[in-house]
Amino acid sequence: MKKYEVIVTPEAEAGIVAAFRYIHDRSPQSASKWLRALYSKIFTLESFPRRCSIAREQEYFEEELRQLIFKSHRIIFQIEEKASVVRVLYIVHARQRAVGEREEDCYGQAEQDSE
Repeated sequence: MKKYEVIVTPEAEAGIVAAFRYIHDRSPQSASKWLRALYSKIFTLESFPRRCSIAREQEYFEEELRQLIFKSHRIIFQIEEKASVVRVLYIVHARQRAVGEREEDCYGQAEQDSE
């Protein structure tokens, strides 16, 4: 079975820190459990990362982006096959706008739908 090296980028780390702080402000014990479980989930990407679906951000980027769902967050990553690397790019709340999506993309579609 092929193993991938999992690299968490600084952008993803920033998302993790922001989410951790938000949770910690409400429940310090829950935040610690959440953080441990998140990293456990991220490191499952060492095996079979293609099991995960294509991320909705795909339309804004040239490279293939995939996502792994963890509770209320999405772990967005890309696979570098030749190097056997999974690069975690972003950690975002599931309700957040897609990375790369502009605000007018969201509202423009809503306005068209209501016509």
